[in-house]
Amino acid sequence: MTVLLRFKTFLTSVGLAAVLFQGKWLPPVEALEYTSDGVAIVGTTEPLDINVTAGTSREDLISYEFASYIAVHFADFNLPDGDSVVLSSPDDNDTVSHTYTGLGRDQAGTFVASFISGNSVTITYNSVGIARAGQGYRITGYSRGYPTMLQESICGDGDQSLPAKCYAPGANLSEELPLSYTRAQAVARLLINGTYMCTGWLGGSEGHLFTNQHCFEQEDWVLTTDIEFGAESSSCSDECEIQMGCAGKIVATTSTFITSSDDIDYSVIKLPDCVDLSPYGYLQMREDGPVLNESIYVPQHPGGYAKRIVSTVDNGDNTTIRSVKEDGECGKDQVGHDADTEGGSSGSPLIASSDNLVVAIHHCGGCTNTAVDVRTVLTDLAAKNISIQDLVATAGDGHPRSHASRDINHVFNASSNYTVTDPSHYNVSINFKPNHTVNESEHHASSNQYQLRLDINTKTNTNSDKACVEDYDPQSNAGHFNDAKCEFGANAFFYDGRCRYYRCEAQGSSGRIDAIPHSCHNRLACGNSSLYIEFDCTDP
Repeated sequence: MTVLLRFKTFLTSVGLAAVLFQGKWLPPVEALEYTSDGVAIVGTTEPLDINVTAGTSREDLISYEFASYIAVHFADFNLPDGDSVVLSSPDDNDTVSHTYTGLGRDQAGTFVASFISGNSVTITYNSVGIARAGQGYRITGYSRGYPTMLQESICGDGDQSLPAKCYAPGANLSEELPLSYTRAQAVARLLINGTYMCTGWLGGSEGHLFTNQHCFEQEDWVLTTDIEFGAESSSCSDECEIQMGCAGKIVATTSTFITSSDDIDYSVIKLPDCVDLSPYGYLQMREDGPVLNESIYVPQHPGGYAKRIVSTVDNGDNTTIRSVKEDGECGKDQVGHDADTEGGSSGSPLIASSDNLVVAIHHCGGCTNTAVDVRTVLTDLAAKNISIQDLVATAGDGHPRSHASRDINHVFNASSNYTVTDPSHYNVSINFKPNHTVNESEHHASSNQYQLRLDINTKTNTNSDKACVEDYDPQSNAGHFNDAKCEFGANAFFYDGRCRYYRCEAQGSSGRIDAIPHSCHNRLACGNSSLYIEFDCTDP
C-alpha cells in the first residue's frame, strides 16, 4: 500500500530575489566572476538545511526570483528500493525533469543535481511507504544562476556573434559557410558542478568531449557536469541571451575523465557508451594545425546562452588566425585569434572556414584572444598513448587531398546551358542571378598551370561585363581577374569531403555568383555572393 502524504515547502532565499525595499523590487545584480583559473562562474550557492526521512511522499519547492537556473545540492542521499526523487519545473511548459533513485547521481550519495531552467524547481519525493532507519536525504543548498552576464572579450564596437540558426541551411550566412551549422551540432553547453560554465565539443567518433583543463579544477567534477546539446534559439532573430535558456537535450549528467594537461590547458572526458550521439556528429582536428591569417568560425555558448557562432569582426571581414606559436601570459605556443568570446566560451573549437577542421581550442580572453594549438594537444595525446578514433582528419574527412593538376576552361554566362556528358569529368553548377539558368562547366586534366575564364553578367541581364582570363601557378597565393578576385592560397578554399573549392569575390555591379558540385551540396541561392570554383574532386 502506497502512503502518500503531500507537504508543500517553499524554500525562497532572501536577497536579490525576494526583497521589496521601500515599495520597489531590488534590481537583479549583473555579475561576471571567474575562478583563479579563469573559469566563468555563472551562479552562486545558497545554503539550506532540509532533512527528509524516507517513507513518506512529499513535495518541496525552491524558488529564487531572477535566477536563470537552479541546481539542488543533496547529501546523505539513500532511498529505499522503489522510491524516487524527481526534480522538475513548476512551469507546465517546461517538460525537463531529472529522476534519482538509490544513492542518487552516479550513486554518489552526496551530489549536485542536474539543473532546472528558470527560477524555481519542484522536488517530488515518491515513496512506496517502506523504509529502514537512516534512509532519506538532506537538501544542503542549491546553485542559482545569475540573471545576466557582462562581456569578457568582446573586441571593438560590439559582439559580432550571432545565433547558430543564422548559419542553418537556407539562412544567409550558410552561403558563405555551408557546413558551419552542421559542424556546430557537435558543440555542447557544459554546466559544471552546478556553478561553472564552459563549452565543449565532440572530437572523434567514440564519444570523447574536449574542453579546457581549467574548466575542471577537480577531476571528479566530470561526475557532476551536465552536457547539453542542441541548446539553440528558435530562429536567427531570437537572440536567447539567457543563461541556460533555449533548452536543448542533456545527453549525459556524468562522464569519465580521460586525461588533461594543466600546462597545455585541455581536458578530454568520455560520455557513457549508452548515449546516442549520432544526431550531433563529431569534429576532427587538422593534423597540420592552424595557418596564419586563415579564416575561422567559432561555435560557442558565451555566458551559458543559446549556441552562437562568430565568423566576422566589426568591419565585416572574416575572423582569422592572428598569430601562431606565440608565447604570452596565457602560455607557450599560443594561437591568437580575433573572434569575439565571453565568459562560458572556454573550450570552444576554432574551426577553419576552408576545411571545417578544428585548428585550436579557445582558452584565454583578451584582444587578441588566444587558443591552444591542436598540434600541441595531439602531441600530448600521443605521448600518453591515447588514441581516439577519427579524431585526426584523413583524406576525404575534411582535409584536401593531393591531386593531379586540373585545368578549368569554360565560359560561364547566364544565357546558355552547358552539360557535361563525359562521366570522367567533374561538374559544377553556377546560378548567376535570381531565377536564372543553371549552367555547368567542365573540368579536365591538363598541365601544372590552371586557367579560368569568367563572363559575369550585370544586374541588367546583359553580357557586357569583361571576360577575363588568368594563368597562374598553383603554388602562388592569388590570381586576380578583371571583374572577380580569386584567391588560390591555402586560406582561400574549403573542403566538403569530396570537393575542394576556391573562392572568388564578385566585384562591381556583378550579379549573384554561386556554385555547387553535383553530389556534394544542394545549394542554389539569390542575391550577391561569392563564386566557388570546384577543384580537386574525388571520383563521385
